Amino acid sequence: MQKISDAKFPPASVGDTVTVSVPKVDRGRGDPRNVVAVVLEATEDGFYKLGNKDGVLASMYARNQFDVVKEKFVSTEVVPETEHAFRTAATKGSILGGQGFRKCNCNGKCTTNRCACRKAGELCKSQCHGGRPCCNKG
Repeated sequence: MQKISDAKFPPASVGDTVTVSVPKVDRGRGDPRNVVAVVLEATEDGFYKLGNKDGVLASMYARNQFDVVKEKFVSTEVVPETEHAFRTAATKGSILGGQGFRKCNCNGKCTTNRCACRKAGELCKSQCHGGRPCCNKG
């Protein structure tokens, strides 16, 4: 069993760029599916310490939890010493800030700051009202 696992997941070395899959629960519709990281340390028992441009990931990862990438996207020199959770790394990698899109569900025309989109300084989207008239559309 160990030989099969070693053949399928060869060991990674320090400095290798890797991608760690983000579970569906922790990401929204527009969020990235993977976090790009670099191997900082490899222990003798087969666990790896990973980091990205935002800091060191708090957990240790087994070799079957990430994939090694051929290209070098992140180097060990750009990883700060701060430690953070994986969910924080997934949220910081998102352009939208994690867990989906803003939707106002207003019944009116969105002319006041009661509208969540208008209050945030954004235009309403097509999903907000379901075809009802709106003054805050682009």
